[in-house]
Amino acid sequence: MSATFLEIALPISLQLSPGIKGASIIFLTDGGYLLSFEERPEVIRLDRDLKEIWRRDLQAQKIRYVGCKVSANANGSLIGVSGYKDIRIFDGTGNLLWTFTHEPWNSFTGANCFFSPDNSLLWIIAPGAPDHLYVIRAADFAMLDHYTLDGHQENNYSLIATPDNEKVLIEVAAGQDDASLLLVQFTDGKIRVQELSACQDRIAGNFSPNGNEFVTGPHNSAGIEIFSFPFFENTAVLEQADLFAAAAGYADSEDPDTLNYTVLFLNDTTLLAFTRFGRLLLIDRQTMTCTGELVAEGNHIQAYDDNWKVTTDPAIPVTEYASDIISVQVAHHQHLVLTYGSGDIRWHDLSPLHNLSVLP
Repeated sequence: MSATFLEIALPISLQLSPGIKGASIIFLTDGGYLLSFEERPEVIRLDRDLKEIWRRDLQAQKIRYVGCKVSANANGSLIGVSGYKDIRIFDGTGNLLWTFTHEPWNSFTGANCFFSPDNSLLWIIAPGAPDHLYVIRAADFAMLDHYTLDGHQENNYSLIATPDNEKVLIEVAAGQDDASLLLVQFTDGKIRVQELSACQDRIAGNFSPNGNEFVTGPHNSAGIEIFSFPFFENTAVLEQADLFAAAAGYADSEDPDTLNYTVLFLNDTTLLAFTRFGRLLLIDRQTMTCTGELVAEGNHIQAYDDNWKVTTDPAIPVTEYASDIISVQVAHHQHLVLTYGSGDIRWHDLSPLHNLSVLP
């Protein structure tokens, strides 16, 4: 490990223990949150201090291995619930406004819906022969156009905001087989779709705060790649071998650590890579080198033997390491939000990274 490799402790700022794992979190512009759960039907609205504002049974649970995806516009005044056989739009207090019924999704497929930043448009995807993308006027739910997609009940679709309010990304994932990105916009009354071939087999991360770059993780054994925006030209690469050579440690494991799909911009100069062992590695954007690791309070990385039992005995070979982290998100580039298999959700203030460039 390099002498300049940093270990930065991140204490817990806020913690929520809803008593069930599988939380999905939406960050709202007022600092509040929407929570939903795979195994529960309710959606919960929280303020910035995690105090409950309301709780509604919106039938937002998983059905027949089809996850229900909850989305919202920026301030939470419109909420979308995309489920097994319909898409329902609610107002900001959980009152039903509109329902779009479709044929049931196949197991392990599905799609979220997406509200344009100006709240004028609603984008949805529904299964069929083939699947279809629709753009809808949010004021009266009038259908404005639709587009035929290549898939037919084999994909998971994720609509993602871009720095350009007129453009939307669609991540298309077909399990272990394929992953692709589409760039979509609604122009002159028609949906325009561009396949981003440079991003084939990439897992979408996020955009840098300045909006100039987009980071992706690997769908296979490749490394981290960064693309310019709006042109999506490949501008930087960090291979996994180079990442883990700089972040040495856990060398006694029979199975080496790998990237766990998630790579995110924390700010314009620093990225975060989440690994299979549960490490939170820091990457300097300018040099594309691993410079340190975030040590989040409460995240314990444990050694496991070949029977997948926790071991602390140095005489027993370690098969691999793992933590209890399920998901990693960045809230407004200010907080790192971690969900755990135990059901806990923890917020960590990222302000210790603000002066990262001047640390020794």
